[in-house]
Amino acid sequence: MPPSSPSPPSFSRGRKWSLSLNLVISTLAMVALVGMMNYLAARHQKRWVVTSNAQTELSPLTEKVLAGVTNPVRITLYFRREDSLCQMSWSLLRLYRAANELIELDLVDYEREPGAAEVIKMKYGLRPDEKDVAIVYCQGRKRLVHQGELSDLDLQPFLAGQTREIRRSHFKGEMMFTSAILTVVSSRPSKAYFLTGHGELDPESDDGQFGYSRFAQVLQANNVIYDKLNLAGAGDVPVDCNLLIVAGVQRPLQTEVVKKIERYLNSGGRMLVLFHSYARVRNIGLEEVLRDWGVAVGRNVVMDEKNFVSPNKTDMVVATYGGHPIMKPLYHFQLYMLLPREVEKESAAATGSDAPQVDLLAWTSPSGRRLTDIRPGGEIHPAEGDRKGNIPLMAAVERGGLRNVSAERGATRMVVVGDSLFLNNNNIDHEGNADFAGYAVNWLLARDQLLAAVPPRPIREWKLTMTDAQLTGARWILMGALPGAVLLLGTLVWLRRRR
Repeated sequence: MPPSSPSPPSFSRGRKWSLSLNLVISTLAMVALVGMMNYLAARHQKRWVVTSNAQTELSPLTEKVLAGVTNPVRITLYFRREDSLCQMSWSLLRLYRAANELIELDLVDYEREPGAAEVIKMKYGLRPDEKDVAIVYCQGRKRLVHQGELSDLDLQPFLAGQTREIRRSHFKGEMMFTSAILTVVSSRPSKAYFLTGHGELDPESDDGQFGYSRFAQVLQANNVIYDKLNLAGAGDVPVDCNLLIVAGVQRPLQTEVVKKIERYLNSGGRMLVLFHSYARVRNIGLEEVLRDWGVAVGRNVVMDEKNFVSPNKTDMVVATYGGHPIMKPLYHFQLYMLLPREVEKESAAATGSDAPQVDLLAWTSPSGRRLTDIRPGGEIHPAEGDRKGNIPLMAAVERGGLRNVSAERGATRMVVVGDSLFLNNNNIDHEGNADFAGYAVNWLLARDQLLAAVPPRPIREWKLTMTDAQLTGARWILMGALPGAVLLLGTLVWLRRRR
């Protein structure tokens, strides 16, 4: 049998070279096409949003602010990735970065990345228990945006007893982030003055009880520099004073000092007044001025017979708040206070369109008690006539201007608190005290005033409510019926093919 001749090759040499050349040309064409698409995409950006809560464009004001950013601004989200506010914030901040490449973003999940979380704490000086916060940083200036500031809460169903859940109603991320960027890129920080000369708490002292150095750090963290001010000499409150802080006065103010403070308020000044306990210090001279502004500071001491911490009941935790912007971020936290004075609305205050607007900020629990029998040496004696119930402890005052008076600094704003020791070095890190200090300072400085054109965005939520029986049925369908049907169908196909 003759040997079989070798079979001819499937492809000729020319055919092989033709196929190889065709492959090379197709690959080069694909690379060129991808390169052109990326070139065009880099200059003509377009985003498609698949979630209803995502924001698709920035307000004109935010775009104007971002256009003025000329130095790198790093924004670090220190959140759990699963947090819905974290996801909405990250989506929004990507728009900021697209608008200006100097906006640098970082996301650190403190649960999944403990090592990176420690680095963030050390780098930005966060407290050990501080989390769920956005850190906006530029050239040594830092502004913190806490979780509670990023949304509005719908409290009405909760207060009415219709539900035990507090739902977020609006997302305020653009307002807060744009405000924070404005704060850190500003070359001239705001300036606060601490009144001195009357035994006030000292912002330069590290003393636990009478030092306010930790509060001074809160100011610096919010891009506010501070100085001391003694008004007993010549001259009024300085023109560059954005905030006057009167903290823990222990000796009555001189008449000329009170008049200077009154002129400052009439010209649109901002003031934070923190009173010492009436058991230790009687009237300081500002009480009558505050009455003219609609606030009555009581000659009393307030105690809470259930929500105290120390055995002598001289302290309390406070968690009943009003709806003022200062307090809304604190709804999930409480404050720690020591023998505060009652701060109430003045019953005889003027009314009308130009009258000061007074909002009470916080109250004791229903077990609160106002004591007025205070004897020499600070002895406090309960009496039958003591008022009991929710006793107000602090108030916010705002007025756009006085008739026939030029408001040089804008709208007058004040925060009046019946306790000064709750922000001293020993207590400011208790509960939400430091957060309250930051929110109060930023409200007083009207940090949101430029952002009226950036309204909060509604948060749309869809919730599926199921009974236990329905949940069990859904679990069996998803975990049993659907996989079982796929397995049965596959078995039938396999049997049919065997035949």
